[in-house]
Amino acid sequence: MIGRRLSHYEVIAELGAGGMGVVYRAHDLTLNRDVAIKVLPSDKIISDNARGRFKREALAASALNHPNIITIYEVNSEDGTDFIVMEYVRGSTLLSLLHKGKLPIEDAQRYSAQIADALTKAHAAGIIHRDLKPGNIMITEDGLVKVLDFGLAKIGYDPADSSASEMTQSFTLTQPGMVTGTVAYMSPEQARGEKVDARSDIFSFGIVMFELFSGQLPFTGPNSIAVLHNLHFTPPRDITKLRPDVPPAITALIARTLEKDPAERIQTMAEVASVLRGGRVSAMSGPMSWHSRGSGVAGLSAHASSLPSGKLRKRKAVLAIVASVLVSGLLSSAAWRYFHRPKPAQNTTSQELPVDDNAYALYQRARQYLDMWDRTGNVDKAITLLERAVQVDPQSAVSYAGLSEAYYYKNHENPDSQWIKLAADNANKAVAISNDLAEGHIALGLVRMQNNDLADAENEFKLAAQFDPKISVPYDKLGKLNAQKGNTTEAVANLNHALEINPHDWEAPLELGAEAYQAGHYRDAASFFETVLKTQPNEIRALINLGATYHALGRDDDASQMLQQALAIKPNAEVFNNLGTIRYYQGKYDLAAAAFEKTVALNANSSDNWASLGDAYRQLHNQDKAKQAYQQAIQLVKDEIAKHPEQMDLQANLALYLAKTGDKQGALQAVAPVMQAKVKDPTNLFEAAITYELCGARDKALDALTTAVKAGQNLDDIKNEPELVSLRADPRYHLNVLSASATK
Repeated sequence: MIGRRLSHYEVIAELGAGGMGVVYRAHDLTLNRDVAIKVLPSDKIISDNARGRFKREALAASALNHPNIITIYEVNSEDGTDFIVMEYVRGSTLLSLLHKGKLPIEDAQRYSAQIADALTKAHAAGIIHRDLKPGNIMITEDGLVKVLDFGLAKIGYDPADSSASEMTQSFTLTQPGMVTGTVAYMSPEQARGEKVDARSDIFSFGIVMFELFSGQLPFTGPNSIAVLHNLHFTPPRDITKLRPDVPPAITALIARTLEKDPAERIQTMAEVASVLRGGRVSAMSGPMSWHSRGSGVAGLSAHASSLPSGKLRKRKAVLAIVASVLVSGLLSSAAWRYFHRPKPAQNTTSQELPVDDNAYALYQRARQYLDMWDRTGNVDKAITLLERAVQVDPQSAVSYAGLSEAYYYKNHENPDSQWIKLAADNANKAVAISNDLAEGHIALGLVRMQNNDLADAENEFKLAAQFDPKISVPYDKLGKLNAQKGNTTEAVANLNHALEINPHDWEAPLELGAEAYQAGHYRDAASFFETVLKTQPNEIRALINLGATYHALGRDDDASQMLQQALAIKPNAEVFNNLGTIRYYQGKYDLAAAAFEKTVALNANSSDNWASLGDAYRQLHNQDKAKQAYQQAIQLVKDEIAKHPEQMDLQANLALYLAKTGDKQGALQAVAPVMQAKVKDPTNLFEAAITYELCGARDKALDALTTAVKAGQNLDDIKNEPELVSLRADPRYHLNVLSASATK
């Protein structure tokens, strides 16, 4: 097969072989990307059962869209060769990693949680894997799990499917002395050839998890018959003797998954995933961090432009969220935790236990709330504790730094100049008391950056890095600051340095994803955000940003799924804004308006929120309400421009809002600096194109739109933008804009 071409795929190298055929690396000549191709052997007679299993794999996996499940691109046949095309994963199988030795507890837990998420998705779609084992699980180079090989999957729980017993027979005929293959990972009911349901996968998952944490199998024997006997009649080996440091919560969970009777087993993978996210992972590191940490959604969009903006609708919605992450610097505390304190557990009763009435104890309790500042009431609880701390000890610099951070978050929840003033006052007190405290300078840097005093903010972050070179936070903040200044190279360098200091710092990939998004590199951005979610599955900013990125990639169903997950964690303005954005582009203007009304109710200080609402009203032909909403947006964005005159996205917003109220002269004047800017931001150019179209300047609209597409603008947004209906009928749209999209 090497060197052969299948359809438009050129086969490059063999990756591996198995009972179902050979897997090759190939190059997609149409889309210019590497793929993996699984090919049924053509040199021997293929049974109908084998072909059925082959097609079942493609059907099952293609029905699932999840970051932890291999993506199927197509199934095809050419010249008698059946093949499946799927994403090419750079990494190693879990089996090969286990052969290298025992995994760290944290890695075992992280991989387990991702596998659980993948199976939860499959089971929700009515698909049982039935062949889960380390050889069918890939770990990418950046630690992302990919579940493979759905060739034995049971789709739709079909009782007439007899392949379970056929599969059992094929795998139990192993040679004496061998304990390999699927036998070691079967559930008892599957080994007996009985009808199976999702609980069979749960048992297999329990075996995989046992091996992940202990490095060994729970049921062993000199041959497969002995293994099957132990599988049915003996309890699993004592994992605490194989590895005493496995956390008790994990031990208990594994025991529940390995119950012989399916009725006694934990019943759903969703429950398994929930336990993995909520329990403790490491006996050394304290509570697990599988929760939504502070800096959630509110953190994403911090002040005024959270998501969709009335102007650019979908793409802008996303960009606004991402941009605010870069500018706001909300995460000041997150990375400190890795060196200075244990991670707080989610919803633990210990947080409500009495606290000693001394400044540092009060600060530590407040720290728990600040690390989950996006949870309702947590910021106020932290403020109460920290105010008591400075009352008990007026010289507690760290408590004043914490108060500054708390008021900084307060401003992100409900923007108000009073909160920024209090944040500044407390940061200054922290530095005055102890000029050598890194936390004080970070807090002061955040305030400076919030006020657009970028040079002073940079100095504060650099001082913090000098005072405590072992924490990554100052470099996270420098990355945000340089991104705000448009210094992309420096920003990326800062963020990569943060990761060098602390490989567990998920803030850095969050910001790197924002950089990639703004550069129009949406696949790279998605990869960064997915990396965050693999260890922080409830991190709302990552969910929202990934939803935005999926939207930019034309994957609106996936985008909606991310936003629904964020909505379940914490309903807030940003989530409703993005949901409204997607609905708007789908032409569901009444539903979009309802979502944007909730957005404004939750955050009335955002120009984007008011503009989004104005857009929805405009499409519903409610001109009075639309104009009122736009006027609110115009006033708010003018206030922002006065503070940040260098930000062209604000200028593009103003131009678009003015155009939609009928002020053509004001709109054309406002859009001029956007077109003259050196950085060709696709979102700003798209909004400029809409502005020109609304002002009757078709030639300039087409020029701006063509430049936007070349810079990375999503063509789907252009095709769905209701303000461009007439423009899309212009022959020059097809000659210029669409041709630019085809050649970029």
